[in-house]
Amino acid sequence: MSILLSNLVVRPPTLEDCSAIAELVEACDSAEHGIAESSIRDLASRWRKYSFHLESDAWVIVTGRKQLVGFACVWHRDYEEFSTFICVHPQERRRGIDTLLLRLAEQHAHELIHDARPDARVSLRGEASATNAQARSLFEREGYRLIREFWRVALALVDSDGDGASPPRKFAVDVEVEAGRLSGAAQLFDREGLFSVRQFVTYEKELRPAAEECDCPSDSAETLSRV
Repeated sequence: MSILLSNLVVRPPTLEDCSAIAELVEACDSAEHGIAESSIRDLASRWRKYSFHLESDAWVIVTGRKQLVGFACVWHRDYEEFSTFICVHPQERRRGIDTLLLRLAEQHAHELIHDARPDARVSLRGEASATNAQARSLFEREGYRLIREFWRVALALVDSDGDGASPPRKFAVDVEVEAGRLSGAAQLFDREGLFSVRQFVTYEKELRPAAEECDCPSDSAETLSRV
């Protein structure tokens, strides 16, 4: 069902939206890091590892001119570890779009909790650029806590023996931030290639705590017989 909100429409995405979603992700990445390194392919690689269905686990926000200005999705591992990705076009921020998308993601995660193990802890995590003060403020305002800070090192390897016709091979490595320094990534720079380093933060909200185990001894048959 579509929802009209201040001349904006929220609806599930379709395959035809993938190109517009890719452009939106790249626009957000450029605004926050000065370079478009993230792509819809990065998201798709995560989706393939976990349970995700485009038609039920994602939303797009479209203007009256059919411009896609917001996107969010949720995926999970065993209905216990939920993750969300939220992206709002830089020119459309401060309109409450990010708040709406985060609440939709959280509501959807709550709807799926019943499929988790009865005693399991359930949480929802969101990732944001460390320089995106608005996104960080949103998570904190909605009750999320900061649990991780890290650098994402993206490296594009160039084949020095080739003719340059083959596209560079790309991969990314997340490196934990310790004492405010980038550590443990020196070996990545010893090979020919182009690289970028971006800082991210991860926020988490507990949707359901783990069931506490009872340490009380169970009543034995002998005890029950005396009652």
